[in-house]
Amino acid sequence: MVNYYLDRFEKNLRYLHLSKSQKLIKHPVRAICKKILEVMLSIIDKSIRIKSKTFWGDRMTLVWKESVSSSIIFDNGLFEAGLTRMILQYLQPGMIFFDIGAHFGYFSMLASRIVGPKGQVHSFEPTKSSYEILSLNLKNRENTHLNNLALWSKSESVEFDDYGIELSAFNSIFQPRLANETKAKIIPARYEIQAISLDEYVSGNNIKPDFIKIDAESAEYDILLGMSRILREIRPIISLEVGDMDLPGVLTSKELIIYLINKGYQAYEYNEESIIRHEIKDRYSYDNILFLPV
Repeated sequence: MVNYYLDRFEKNLRYLHLSKSQKLIKHPVRAICKKILEVMLSIIDKSIRIKSKTFWGDRMTLVWKESVSSSIIFDNGLFEAGLTRMILQYLQPGMIFFDIGAHFGYFSMLASRIVGPKGQVHSFEPTKSSYEILSLNLKNRENTHLNNLALWSKSESVEFDDYGIELSAFNSIFQPRLANETKAKIIPARYEIQAISLDEYVSGNNIKPDFIKIDAESAEYDILLGMSRILREIRPIISLEVGDMDLPGVLTSKELIIYLINKGYQAYEYNEESIIRHEIKDRYSYDNILFLPV
């Protein structure tokens, strides 16, 4: 089954790399329907929920005018090709997958299909509105466990900024990873949320994660601090979002990568063709880095 999803991924990715004229010649119906949808949605001046199909065939509730949703809708059911490829290559049936920063559930839904009935998916999403949509997308899946929680270095209440549904991918305990001109136009709703360390969650549920995906909008280092026993004893595969925005109180991506390397991991990256060993850089644009225990 994993090979089936990987084949669907590769076919959809090849389609995305075609020029507009190539798409029209090779897949005329798909290209025309996509353009009609784009025009229809462009005239809608507010956030609305819509259904769209993922590359593996599930229908997913999304939000028009939200960036992750737009990628899935217009990129042939794909989002973050590199991280998707990492999950397809290294996640296997029967494994336990942790989705930290699950948002609307794209990766949780894919992982649920891959790990199957003998595996588990544990999703963590602190934003109330995003968690509601996450719950819709993962309802009736017996192998999923949803948590309206933040992950942190320890269990405590933390202040959290919510920038609304259209910018929900950027909600954070820290300043958002947004351009200054965008930040100047918005005032977030600030409220307290419950946070827990991953070591405490794993111990309390008596489970051992095999693959942990971390996309936590600048809270990555605090999450790593809260999973020291997991890194030392369980040694799961880890994917980590990187990208330097020079935010106050946030470690650089290079420092995060070196931290995990010093914990006995090897770093890898996706180069649009395959997953290869990663060479450390001084500064990072947005990406996801894979870490395998050595």
